[in-house]
Amino acid sequence: MGWLRATFEQSRIIATLEAAGLGHAAAPNRRAFWELTIRILWLGDMPRSERAGAVDTMLANERTNETKTHEYMQRNGLPSDIDVNEMEEFVLNISENKVIKTGADKLAHAVEESDLNLRMVYRLWREDSTWAHATGFLAGQYAPTDDGETMGKGKPRHVDQELEAHRLAAMVVTVTIADILIDEGASKDLASAPLLAYFGAN
Repeated sequence: MGWLRATFEQSRIIATLEAAGLGHAAAPNRRAFWELTIRILWLGDMPRSERAGAVDTMLANERTNETKTHEYMQRNGLPSDIDVNEMEEFVLNISENKVIKTGADKLAHAVEESDLNLRMVYRLWREDSTWAHATGFLAGQYAPTDDGETMGKGKPRHVDQELEAHRLAAMVVTVTIADILIDEGASKDLASAPLLAYFGAN
C-alpha cells in the first residue's frame, strides 16, 4: 500500500505540473512513477510464495545502502540520524531464488525476467532518467546552440504529454495491488477500495 500511495502522490504532482505547462520539469516525478509501476507489477507477477522473500531482499539491499550512508556521514563528521543497530535487529528472510535476488537489486533485470512486457515502461523510466540528472543532454535542452555560437533557450522534451500511458499505468497498478491484497487474505471489498477510489476520481 505504501508504494501505491507513493504512486498516487507522484501522479498528482505530474498532473499538476503538466496542467501548469511545466510537464518538461516533472522528469524526476515521472521517473519515480515509472519505477514504482515496474516494482508493483514485478511483485504482482511473481508467485505469492515468493513475494515476502522478494520484499525482504529489497529491504536488505536498502539496509546495506543506509549503512553505507551512515558510515560516509560519520567519516566526514556529518550528523546522522540513521540507527544502524535498530535496522540490524529487524529479521529479514532473504530470498534464495537467484533470479529474484538479482531482480530485487537491479531494475533492468526485474524487467527482463518478468513474464509481463515491462519494456516500454522501462523505456519511459530511462527517458526520464536522462532529464532527472545533471547530464549533458539536459544542459543542451535548456541551452541549445543551433549555430554553435548563439545560445538559445529551450526545455527538455517529454513524451506522454496527454498522460495516456500515465493513466493506463495507474489503472494497471491499482488493479495489481488489489490482486496482491486478495492473495494476502484481504476481503474483496477492502482490496477493491483503492480501485473504486481511482475510478471515482477519474
